Amino acid sequence: MTPLQTLELRMGDLRRQLAELIGATEPDTGKIETLTGEIRATDALLVAQKLMEPEPKPEVTAATAATAEERALVELRSNVDFGKYVSAALAGMPVMGGAELELNQHLNIAPNYFPLELIAGEHRTARDGDAEGNQGTWLDRVVAETAAARLGVTFPMVPAGTSAYPVTTVGAAGVQRGRAEAVAEGTFTVAVTELKPTRNAITGIYSIEDELRLPGLAAAIERDMLAATLESMDKAVFVGDAGASGTDSDIVGLTTAGIDEATLTQANSVKGDEILKLFLAYVDGVYAASMEDVRMVASVGSNTLWGGTVHAATVANQTVAAFLRANGVTWTTRGGIDANTGNDDFGAFIGLARGAEGAAVAPVWAQAQLVRDPYGSNATAGQVALTMSTFWNFGIPRTANYKRLKYVT
Repeated sequence: MTPLQTLELRMGDLRRQLAELIGATEPDTGKIETLTGEIRATDALLVAQKLMEPEPKPEVTAATAATAEERALVELRSNVDFGKYVSAALAGMPVMGGAELELNQHLNIAPNYFPLELIAGEHRTARDGDAEGNQGTWLDRVVAETAAARLGVTFPMVPAGTSAYPVTTVGAAGVQRGRAEAVAEGTFTVAVTELKPTRNAITGIYSIEDELRLPGLAAAIERDMLAATLESMDKAVFVGDAGASGTDSDIVGLTTAGIDEATLTQANSVKGDEILKLFLAYVDGVYAASMEDVRMVASVGSNTLWGGTVHAATVANQTVAAFLRANGVTWTTRGGIDANTGNDDFGAFIGLARGAEGAAVAPVWAQAQLVRDPYGSNATAGQVALTMSTFWNFGIPRTANYKRLKYVT
């Protein structure tokens, strides 16, 4: 039995137990809450398993690399320290030598840029000086959880140039024919989504005293900028971002006109059975074969409304949220979509999991830039600005995999 099958069986058993508890004469509210939490955790594992990419290739080490060139590259990457890129940017200079400059040259990246792979979870190395001094744990800033991957949005790393994503929109259909009976010709239609890089920038002001006083400053700046950049991209996937100027900088996101939009009236927004019917309609037998294929990210407003409204007072004051989860509807909540449920507010975005790989794509160009700006900051107060620019875009080659919910009066 595969891990996915095991998780699906477990989810079915959990829902059966929850249904039995809710239908009992005297429901055990504590057990209901415990089961609901376990269903959420299992659903998250199901999402990860279904969207999981093929098994990664074994990590190439200097010992297993096939050629001398590969072994040299593995050794080079192991000696690269991202903190040196940050330090160079703080000094207002490109990397001048060492493994960092050599890696840039190998990847054809200019000295004033850095390979984005260094902060994308690969080839991370310890930062010299992080443990110096009597310093406690560095408490990083908390940003909104990224949720685009739950809907099947992929974030491939791409080289320089325009990225193209073809999709077959129309194809031939198989038909039964009798002896010597001709088959009509079918026409194939292919559409191509082309994406150019757009710039996502973040600027932070820091004090030059902090640079000398705190050993872990470079690493903290890296973590904070990365977290804020990823959160910004993730939010733009849902609600878009108009950019600064010019349509080439606009990210429309899942608010694009090409996505099917269901509406929920104020009267029906607190009726569990009406909401359930809406989500069951997404199980079309093509893009979603069951409710497990309906992946939803809800707004804060929806989560608050459904979790705080009693659906059935006779069933231990069962909320709309508990009713929906007991009937197979699960979701995660993301900040920044909409905090309210008034007219024209977005309530949720839905990804239908069958064929979702590549149906929505957010390519990230493989190089980024750190710039120290002594002129755009308060130099007289000993403050300077550090700007990180990354390059990405978002497109939906096949909109049929995506739906959205909006509240109306």
